[in-house]
Amino acid sequence: MDQTALLTALRAEIGDKDKPYRYDDAALLGFIRGAVYDYSQYRPLRRRGTLNFQPGQQEYTLPADLQTWVTGLEKYEVLDNIVYLDRPPAASYSVAYTYLGNHDIVSMPEALSLVLDFCMWKLLSDAVREGSEISELKLGKGLDIKFDNFDQIKELADKRYKSYLAAVTKPVGGVT
Repeated sequence: MDQTALLTALRAEIGDKDKPYRYDDAALLGFIRGAVYDYSQYRPLRRRGTLNFQPGQQEYTLPADLQTWVTGLEKYEVLDNIVYLDRPPAASYSVAYTYLGNHDIVSMPEALSLVLDFCMWKLLSDAVREGSEISELKLGKGLDIKFDNFDQIKELADKRYKSYLAAVTKPVGGVT
């Protein structure tokens, strides 16, 4: 799903379809990135990479989406996403490795429903938490947030979070 379609779907879900928007694109993209990052913590991608060691170089940066390496780098010092060598290699060589990496919106199964559940949970939770600053807010599907209905909004936020959590924590694959 492309970014424009995702923003349109999220705006429709929260009822923020008319300009001037309550949330600008950057704010909504922040919520979406949060959803993708959170999903990646539950279901990281297993990926393969190759490091090409060169004479004269002692530090090598691993991919930006790396959470942790799994195999292939046991002989090396790895801190954060950098591989450090004690001394530069005398000749060029390559090392294959496997790592757990973050998703992007394209690699997430059921991306739309997961992102919408996560974003709605965050938006509703934030609205309840920041309630003292809100006099009244319309937030999608006929839902008005006022000082007297925070319990209803919290229940809806909890429901969206439980839906998201159920999807990301359900077992995947066969039974062993």
